[in-house]
Amino acid sequence: MIGFDTIGNATLTVFDDSPVLSTDPWVFGSPYFGSWGHKYTIPNEQINNIKKSKYIWLSHGHPDHIDYSSFKLFENSIILVPDHYGDRIYNYFSKKYKCIKLKSNEWFQISKNVKIKSFSDWNQDGSLLIEILKKNIIFNQNDGQSRGWSKTIKNIIKSYQNRFLLRLINWGDADMINIFDHHQNFILPQAAKEPAVGKQYKNLMKSWNCNLAIPFSAFHKYIRTDSIKMNKFITPISRHSEGFNDKFGELLPAYIRWDCTKNDFKKITVEENNQLPQNPIEFGDNWSDELEKEDKKIIQDYFLKIESLKKYWGTISFKVGSKELNIKISNKNSHILFEAPKKSLILSIKKEIFDDMLIGNFMKTTIINKKSLYPNFTPYVAKYADNGNANSIKEINKYFDYYKINSADYWRDMFLFKTEQIVRDFISPNSLIFSNLKKIKQKIY
Repeated sequence: MIGFDTIGNATLTVFDDSPVLSTDPWVFGSPYFGSWGHKYTIPNEQINNIKKSKYIWLSHGHPDHIDYSSFKLFENSIILVPDHYGDRIYNYFSKKYKCIKLKSNEWFQISKNVKIKSFSDWNQDGSLLIEILKKNIIFNQNDGQSRGWSKTIKNIIKSYQNRFLLRLINWGDADMINIFDHHQNFILPQAAKEPAVGKQYKNLMKSWNCNLAIPFSAFHKYIRTDSIKMNKFITPISRHSEGFNDKFGELLPAYIRWDCTKNDFKKITVEENNQLPQNPIEFGDNWSDELEKEDKKIIQDYFLKIESLKKYWGTISFKVGSKELNIKISNKNSHILFEAPKKSLILSIKKEIFDDMLIGNFMKTTIINKKSLYPNFTPYVAKYADNGNANSIKEINKYFDYYKINSADYWRDMFLFKTEQIVRDFISPNSLIFSNLKKIKQKIY
């Protein structure tokens, strides 16, 4: 069979008679410190195909895309990674596996009938184009936005007969949403409005020149007892078609086997994962544990070294157990308070994966005198510092200089990004105005 399967959360397995490529294989494990589980089980046939894949492509560092407990399956595979500044993923995997760093916008032949192009963007995300039998192109955008490559990718896609869009489209829970205001009121996320995601598919298919779309990178559930309350914000698979029309193409089921020789597909039958809620203690998190002296120093050193935070934040605080640790960043009146259990917090800082605390959504975040952690906290900490090893202002400049040189559409996409930053500083992300501006951005992008 020449074609592909979609399965799991964000896994695509491509066949050229045998499995030649699988992407972002989260097969086992509970990422984000046990907070996430699979919404649907992966059948044994698909697990075996992933295991047999000659190549494994990794888009970015989130653990639902790079799940370390799953990598026991890939001892005989070749790991493919985008060419990011800092090379964090490449440096890690090249010590243990045969690993190839793919230069952006260059074709890489993986079999007789299949070739790929990888694209790295300045947000440490990667996108992938997969050409099968010359007439089919799959645009695997997963969680990213292909910043620095939008026009280039669109121009490549438009010449193919079957043009598949695979990317995260949902109500918006796959991000930090456990947020409170200074009165300790929970701030309802955009996902609470249950927007018709079918409209997003339609708009994005038009924007990216695709005529087929498959729900992708959106199939998790919260399984920790301190995060399961967030399950009400997850988009049910049955509601992905709401608001969709076929003006620009067809929305296919989430789990399919597409046969490129027959130009048709069959559904893959999956079962819902009935995993019971897990106590955070099972993952080593006891909410009553207090910080030790050395823990406080680890946290302080970590945040004080990220120089860009001084431009936007005054104080960053942590409530762990019954006590608070306050870190003064500058004299500004903006303030963040994180309430978190000790073990996962310290581990996230030691391993430089603080984004895992945010997306796990068991940590409670209070924001004072700012509308959001984005774009003036999360990218600087999770993307530029943790993943790109750029902490100082000088290092940040070098970081972006790299993407200026290595991204064909950098200036165009950076203009849109900076415009979005200005809007976020003055308009609430939960407002109708912001929602309308986001729709306009999708059409332009």
